[in-house]
Amino acid sequence: MITLIVPTRNRAHTLRLVISSYYLQAGISEIIFVSDAGDDETPAVIEAIAKLHPEISTKLIRNEVRKGAAASRNIGVMNAVNENILFCDDDEYLELGYANTCLQKLEAYGAGAVSGRNVYMMDGETPEAAIKRFGSGLRKTKPFNYLIAELVNGAAYEGDITLPFTHSIILTKREYLLRTPFDPHYLRGNGYREESDYQMRLFLDGHLIYVTNDVHSMHLPRSLVTTGGQRTGLWPRIYWSVQHTRYFFSKYYKDYARIVGLKAPRQLALVAFTIFAVYRETLRPSLHRLAMSYLFRARGA
Repeated sequence: MITLIVPTRNRAHTLRLVISSYYLQAGISEIIFVSDAGDDETPAVIEAIAKLHPEISTKLIRNEVRKGAAASRNIGVMNAVNENILFCDDDEYLELGYANTCLQKLEAYGAGAVSGRNVYMMDGETPEAAIKRFGSGLRKTKPFNYLIAELVNGAAYEGDITLPFTHSIILTKREYLLRTPFDPHYLRGNGYREESDYQMRLFLDGHLIYVTNDVHSMHLPRSLVTTGGQRTGLWPRIYWSVQHTRYFFSKYYKDYARIVGLKAPRQLALVAFTIFAVYRETLRPSLHRLAMSYLFRARGA
């Protein structure tokens, strides 16, 4: 069986929208919410849905002081009863079958972690429509940028592939998490690289990380996610992405570069990432809006 762990902080407004998808997952017998010193209506939201699903054990753990998402995940793991752990964010829908499909892949491949594809919803879009629009990806490009150690979430590919790491909605083993827990260093700023850190450790220890096209998680549109690390200002968001990547590279880049065959020195990779981070937060959103506008006009024609 599977334990689902959801770190959260004052996100009752998003949990109301996505929480039912957690309780509809076959194979999940336990759901643990870890509230990071939150003080909103999250307990009431959880209690209301848990009453409708008495067959699933629901736990709400509250940190008295803020510890961050990484520490909250570790707390959830320490309190879990199952060997298989699925992590989800409090602003993500899970497609029906997500948990069981990832577990089947994990066992079939002997993998360290497995995820489905992650889809960012547009305003007014249903989860089903988002999956249909995404298909097997949105653009023809490689799914991973090895120089800057960056997942290309919208890359188009079929079937199941292996990468150094995937996004945050992963199924993994409790024994791995107890041996190499999440690093709480990423508490400050936007928490960038916090989920990648754990997966990179798995990858460097010889475990395969799989992504499958068979199931999806769907991220709520930005208009509905009004709080959290990614809602900080533009330049603080860039600053912390770079600072956390600097720390991430200091831990892993030497071994990572050796395994994947990179010749570039760490400082060059960090410079390349910095340029990418500025582009991603400034120019890319405008280009994306233009591309989507063109796509809709073409479809309308």
